[in-house]
Amino acid sequence: MSCQAPPDAFLDARLAGALEAAIAWRAADMDCDGMRRPDGQGLRVTFAGSRGAERLTLVFAAPKLAEGAAGRAVPVNVTLIREGGGMYSTRGEGKCLLDSVEQRAMDPPAAVAPPPPGLHATIDPSARHWSIEAHGFCLEPARAVGDGRDAILLSTFDFRGQLTWEPDPPGTSPPPAAAASH
Repeated sequence: MSCQAPPDAFLDARLAGALEAAIAWRAADMDCDGMRRPDGQGLRVTFAGSRGAERLTLVFAAPKLAEGAAGRAVPVNVTLIREGGGMYSTRGEGKCLLDSVEQRAMDPPAAVAPPPPGLHATIDPSARHWSIEAHGFCLEPARAVGDGRDAILLSTFDFRGQLTWEPDPPGTSPPPAAAASH
């Protein structure tokens, strides 16, 4: 397990409630990934790592943050998955904010060997790559999906991770790198 890019990726978070913890993961200790949200609106960044024997995944989804954009007070939905122990979600805007967020263009990953015959390449050479760095906080907890009785508050979080934007559909062009929201 490791977060390949950027090499200085990290996630620091303070959790309270059904899970009391201070997370301090670094690139070598976690998996990280980021992409355009499946609905095409905004982005999401995922971090996964261990807290003792428990594996956790945290997903930060910013529906109003464009590729390459920076911003302040950007609404973010947070989902926390406890492997074998439930899923928690803030479900909606206004409960958590990216107090500050920046994206920086990154070089594409190093060339990889072509895939064996019959298999597709896993890295699209026309994809765009960004480093994303953010500081944020939640005002309300993420509630357990299903019964909603258990809750986990991410009082603060800081992260640096990566985003990979697949090519835009035909007829569209990528936004300028200096585009900002909020």
